[in-house]
Amino acid sequence: MKEEKERLQEYRILYNEGSYESAQNNYHYFTALSAQQALDFHHQMMDRKKLKCQIISVERKCPWQKIWKSESFE
Repeated sequence: MKEEKERLQEYRILYNEGSYESAQNNYHYFTALSAQQALDFHHQMMDRKKLKCQIISVERKCPWQKIWKSESFE
């Protein structure tokens, strides 16, 4: 029996930049093994750019249905 390997997935993070009152939300897209890893990548990038943001949601792309499924941590 073959070992099941973790598969890279496409994630998008919806966030709001600035003082948490910005009218415009943005997406960042990441390829990662899990939603937590994508969120870690997002935090690293924001730290590197010295930006603060409010994360609204984390979603994973379902490649067969071509839709985004919520992976938000509640």
